[in-house]
Amino acid sequence: MIFFELEPSDISNLNDADLREMVARLCEAELIRQEIQTSCVLWGGAQEAADGGLDVRVVDAVPLLNPGFVKRGHTGFQVKKNSMSKAACKNEMLDKGTLKTVIGDLLEKKGSYIIVSGKDDCSDKMLSERLLGMKSALEGLSGSEDLLLDFYGRDRLSVWLRQFPGVALWVRSRLGKPLSGWRPFGRWTSTPVDKNDEFLLDEHPCVIDMNSHHKEPIAISDGIRLVRERLNRSGSVVRITGLSGVGKTRFAQALFESDVCDKSLPRANVIYADLGDDLTPTASELVSYLIANDFSSYLVLDNCPPDVHRKLQQQVSSNQAKLSLLTIEYDISDDRPEETEVIHIEPSSEKTVSKLIQKRFPSLGRVNADKVAEFSGGNARVAIALASRVGADETLANFSDEELFQRLFNQRKGTTESLLESAEVLSLVYSFNVSPKEFNDELSALSRIGGFERDRLNRNHAELLRRQLSQKRGNWRAVLPHAVGNRLARRALENIDPDKINSELLKAENFRLFKSCAHRLGYMHDFEPARNLAHTWMKFDGPFHNIAQCSADLLTALTHIAPVFPDVVLTAIENTSEAPDFCSRDNQNFSTFVRLLRKIAYEDQYFDRAAGIILRFAETEKAGEKNNSIVDQLSSLFSLYLSGTQATPTRRHLFVSKMLSSGCLRYLEIAQEIFRSAFEASNWSSFGGFDFGARSRDFGWEPKTNRDKLDWYVGYIELLVPFLESDNESTCNWAKTILANHFLGLWTYAGCFDILESIVRKYGVGGKWPDLWMAIKRTIHYNGKKHTPELFKRIEALEHLAAPADPYFEIEAYALTNTWEHIEVRSGCYTDNSEKIHRKIEKLGELASTEPDYLERLAPKLWEKHIDALWSFGKGLAKGSADIAFTFDTLVRLMKKQELEVVQPILFCGFIAGVHAGDPSLSRKLQESVLDVPELKQYFVNILSATPIAPWGTRRLIELAKAGELEAWRFQQISYGRVHESIPDDDLSELLVELNGLIDGIFSTIQILSMRFFTENNSSYRPSDELRYVGRQAILKMLSMHRDEIHRRQLHGIDRVIEECLSEPASENEIRDIINLLCNGVETYRLYGFELETLIAYLVQNYPEFVLDRVLINSDNSEQLIYLIFKDRVHRSSSPLNLAPIERVLDWCNGNQDRIHKVAGAVSAYTPLDKESQPLDNPKKVVLSHHITSLLDSAENKAAIVETIFSRSFPNGWSGSLADILEVRAEAFAELLNHVSPEVREMARTKLSLLNRSIRENRDREAEEYNRREQRFE
Repeated sequence: MIFFELEPSDISNLNDADLREMVARLCEAELIRQEIQTSCVLWGGAQEAADGGLDVRVVDAVPLLNPGFVKRGHTGFQVKKNSMSKAACKNEMLDKGTLKTVIGDLLEKKGSYIIVSGKDDCSDKMLSERLLGMKSALEGLSGSEDLLLDFYGRDRLSVWLRQFPGVALWVRSRLGKPLSGWRPFGRWTSTPVDKNDEFLLDEHPCVIDMNSHHKEPIAISDGIRLVRERLNRSGSVVRITGLSGVGKTRFAQALFESDVCDKSLPRANVIYADLGDDLTPTASELVSYLIANDFSSYLVLDNCPPDVHRKLQQQVSSNQAKLSLLTIEYDISDDRPEETEVIHIEPSSEKTVSKLIQKRFPSLGRVNADKVAEFSGGNARVAIALASRVGADETLANFSDEELFQRLFNQRKGTTESLLESAEVLSLVYSFNVSPKEFNDELSALSRIGGFERDRLNRNHAELLRRQLSQKRGNWRAVLPHAVGNRLARRALENIDPDKINSELLKAENFRLFKSCAHRLGYMHDFEPARNLAHTWMKFDGPFHNIAQCSADLLTALTHIAPVFPDVVLTAIENTSEAPDFCSRDNQNFSTFVRLLRKIAYEDQYFDRAAGIILRFAETEKAGEKNNSIVDQLSSLFSLYLSGTQATPTRRHLFVSKMLSSGCLRYLEIAQEIFRSAFEASNWSSFGGFDFGARSRDFGWEPKTNRDKLDWYVGYIELLVPFLESDNESTCNWAKTILANHFLGLWTYAGCFDILESIVRKYGVGGKWPDLWMAIKRTIHYNGKKHTPELFKRIEALEHLAAPADPYFEIEAYALTNTWEHIEVRSGCYTDNSEKIHRKIEKLGELASTEPDYLERLAPKLWEKHIDALWSFGKGLAKGSADIAFTFDTLVRLMKKQELEVVQPILFCGFIAGVHAGDPSLSRKLQESVLDVPELKQYFVNILSATPIAPWGTRRLIELAKAGELEAWRFQQISYGRVHESIPDDDLSELLVELNGLIDGIFSTIQILSMRFFTENNSSYRPSDELRYVGRQAILKMLSMHRDEIHRRQLHGIDRVIEECLSEPASENEIRDIINLLCNGVETYRLYGFELETLIAYLVQNYPEFVLDRVLINSDNSEQLIYLIFKDRVHRSSSPLNLAPIERVLDWCNGNQDRIHKVAGAVSAYTPLDKESQPLDNPKKVVLSHHITSLLDSAENKAAIVETIFSRSFPNGWSGSLADILEVRAEAFAELLNHVSPEVREMARTKLSLLNRSIRENRDREAEEYNRREQRFE
């Protein structure tokens, strides 16, 4: 793509002033790239003024780490439009034969001096001559070599210019060669050229950072500083939203104005476009171009719809772009794009709008300006439109709002009733299309509703555009600002019968217009005619008579009108909710209904009903679901801040109380998430937007006093207290877990000191509640310094109170908790602290071995979870036991007593390890006895692996595998922690042979071998041939399975197994068998080639001849197999055949032309230069692959190979721009123009012209698609 590039001749066409300004702008852009302030660039004044010999100066630009065209921190430019000879260069530096003072200053500062010519194209010789002329001006001066000299002709200027598209765009505008729709910095608003465009500041808070927690409005000057700071980060994306007419575009322009606040963004590096204009290139194309060329620019896109913003944001964020993107839109949608800073602008103060009107229309006077500002409600566009209709000799002091409103549509002499009527009809919909060939000619449909001709409606709309009461984007139009559009729509609804409106809107072919009308109605909830029209849609013969059957598009319309009558919509959803599977995550529209119900739940009176239905939806969601989570939507309604509901705390407490008393276990899971939201005490975030049509909405109920805040938290804590006294251990532990998890926030930030202290004293004294004790310790560790001395003493006392008071509770606190959860390990050396805790736990185990009652009490928790501390506890039990066999039997008895479905054997493993340390023979006896305990037998491999596996243990493993007494996956235990290393290769081979015979046993074999082959670089271990053979048998068996059996397995480390087992001494027959089985599976779709890439890549790389034999020679359908093995790609960036050594491939072809052409069709013709490119990305640069060019050189029919390369230029599937992909490949294809063969060169020229034509056609098609999408209002 070539968008901004200019020819050297274009630079010659600039006048003196523009040439100088171009150099200054380029200097600013150069410094920006090096993160140096543009204030270091000094320039200005008349071209002919005395300037001491320098037109542009760079001063104190440090640190200049990567000098480019600005050579040093102190650099002076002398800019000349005319040609500069060697003598002229010398004379330019002298003043009456003496070096100019300013150049002497540069010499003293060891800077650089550069002469710029807008005429010269310099060859190396010409450049050398000019530099010699410049150096001669320094002859005889001390230290003359310290001044760096250079000369920039227009050829070098064009290269410099190419690096900064923002400056190039400005140059284009000065030359009268602008890109369609794209503009450099300037007056982006419609302020007339002869009017003052000063940006007006006041302290009125009207800018809201939607990403902040509090979302409090700030003054516009603070907003300017905030957005500048955000955009200064490379790759940043900021979105400015707000109603039409509030000054969003002027705000964006001010970001680049140096006289507005401090630290303005550099205007030299900004590119602006209004997406309502026809753009060439499109916004998406330009972003791709800027990213591909690694440009650091500011891109400002006005009137950018949400879906276009999301697409561009993804382009910027996924490519680590240096680009900063700012989009502007009157965005009233719910979604806030991820990775986007959203800044919302509210209307200005009436005082500011009055000042604006007085500046723009000085003849009106202050009284009229104040009246206009009052009527506009702070909307500048409305104010300007109205002021433009007021005569200089008129006074508006006594005008009513209705009279002022009608004045917008009046001519200076008399009224134009037709214009007002047309505006009313056009405002019935949020936006409309004016093309007679698209969307069933919407203008005709609207004219039928209004009862007048289409031409009249079209003419009147043109007048609305001229009066800036409508906006255009391509073929799309919308009456704006919203204040005007909504008022006009009210008049239309008063004047036009609903049946007449419905007669057009409810036609299937006018569905888009119907949806747009619903969008408009959503802003008129307080207007009876709007409610009446919406009610007709809810009737038995209306589009919403059965919302369960509504399409996603129709439900969008329902969400639009819901603000008009939320009670009606809520009732409709309630009635429909009785239908089977409606309140279910399986309902394909569940998210739409849940979001809508959440909006309705804003009102206290609707909360219970709306939240109750959301709860029914949430019941059907699996625990832990985070993708579009219903539970998260529900729980967000219970946040102290940003809840989006005015439901009182009491009502919400009661709602949760009813959930808890229901006895439903799923409700407890959901309630746990609700408590998580309710107990949040420091970092609140919103869940979606808060707007709901034009209804007055805020962020939800918030505490007004500290008492309100404390009551909120205490209310939820009190809901949990009854569960602490429950006889049901499960629900009691559930409540304890919630309180312990949130203790830190509830104590430190919420200040719930009294109730928490009361709970500890009643339920957690002396270690009865270990998790709470640990939570208190965490609070002291992380937040102790934030406490007042008095409060710190209080929590220290609480910690002593909650600490274990006797050995049993100390055992519970340490042996039943993972060691890394103890705060003690986080201070100092983690390893040392961890070992210290393990030693402590071992000692506690010794103590427990002497107290039989301890084990009885601990038993319910000893085998239900995998807790690392239980290993050390088990070791201690063994070490302290007076009768090891008896203690082991006791543990077995207690384990059986729990009747667990799944036993976590880590305690037994630790016990056995402890026994082995003192008596290996006894540990063997105990390990063997496990096989006689049905509840423990399945964990024999785990318990055996607790000690080095002796020969007897290996024999037992082989016997168990042979008999099939254990599931195959259980044997994978020996792959962990290098347990397998004590097993000789011969024995391991025998075991793995048996495992290969079990169901899914090959996966255990592969896992064990992958770890067996994972050795240190200096290891002397070499696997035996027998072990490798077993690995090959596992691979063969895997290839005989169905892909569904393989796909569900995580084959980590299979690459090591393949590499080790398929290398020599694997026989040719074995390798061919593997290749044959692989190809058979792929041919019958039993296997997918792209899921076996590691294996295919290895075989192709090491056995290309065998693979080519099977795929190209020994297949009944080689074309299909070539595609499935080499071309069918999901994660591939190129064909696996490109991994094969080309010399071996050509040897296999042996001059056989048929083979050469078949191989050419199987390799990738193009290969990316960036080897780190992700397979699904479109590489920025590709070349013809070495394989395809080698095959071309070997082919007799070279034209056929060129045809193959050409056909492979067009991808089978792609994402993003096809034109971009083809352009990158065309550049590589052009290499053939320099081929030694005339035949290749001639054919390449022909094919390249076809490729370029396809690029143009696809570029045009994509531009049309992008413009269609980018120019919509909704």
